Amino acid sequence: MAEFSGLAFNLIKQELQFDASGFCDFTQDSAAGVKLIAAVAHNIDTAEKLSARAEYIQGESIKDGGKLSSDDPALTQALHQPGNAVLLSLDDKAKVKPNVYAYGKKTACLQTLTMALPVPRQSGFQTLSLWRSKSQAEFVEQDHRIANLLLPHVFQAFSIHRQLCISNPDPSGLVGTAICNLSGVLHFIDQTSVSLLQQDFPDWATPFLPPKLLSHLRLSSVKIYISNHFTVRKQVKNHFLFLSFQKTSNLEKLSPTELLIAEMLANNDNYKSIAQRLGSQPSTVRNQAHSIYVKFGISGKAELAKVMQLRYGS
Repeated sequence: MAEFSGLAFNLIKQELQFDASGFCDFTQDSAAGVKLIAAVAHNIDTAEKLSARAEYIQGESIKDGGKLSSDDPALTQALHQPGNAVLLSLDDKAKVKPNVYAYGKKTACLQTLTMALPVPRQSGFQTLSLWRSKSQAEFVEQDHRIANLLLPHVFQAFSIHRQLCISNPDPSGLVGTAICNLSGVLHFIDQTSVSLLQQDFPDWATPFLPPKLLSHLRLSSVKIYISNHFTVRKQVKNHFLFLSFQKTSNLEKLSPTELLIAEMLANNDNYKSIAQRLGSQPSTVRNQAHSIYVKFGISGKAELAKVMQLRYGS
């Protein structure tokens, strides 16, 4: 992810000069408002930039009619005219509130060029922003023309790259994917994963992975996280965590026999002893155990024992 984004931004720089840049994913709805859920930054500290934004720009919401209410004029203008780059100088006091100017000053992003595009088949949008640090380095009309020709192709390149990173996207809504760096900054997360995380972490502060989950997954010996509502499997590649979320079944989804087998497996009984108690064959119990593991998104008895403890107090 980092290599690709660095390459993409460096290619933009051949046509448009800037000091730093970012590509962001937002979700939006009338109830929850606008949430920044994932971000990739270039030539700027991602965590510091995001923390500053949360500090200075607050209370973004969706008004009646679907319009964004935000102190950030570049974002509101970009959403009002998707696919058309917006130029903004934070030195323009007539357009910029003091808190937004303070945000730009703190992050050395006084000149902004931003484009927004909706995400196909999702309730959200993406932004691509270029920033210059100096007051005298305003973006001009020629930059605007170049951006309108170039940036839509960059959006498409990010979309294709993410699809390549997600080996087997799941259309059922039961399996999700997220990618974050080792500091927990999310570079990509799909809606399935967002929904599952919100169930276990209702106060989750995007676009960072919940600290409890991150601290668990950063342990080198850990390959899975089991919660009340989902399991997460991790792969580590090039200093990034590739996370696979799976919604797990409720008690009602297990048949009475499966529930009994699950309880015995969680108590470390083997297939032969379980089969004897049920009056069946070990091969039958093995198949039923596999079905249970699939429903819970796990791979063995140790993980099943944790699921049963979390869910049912077994």
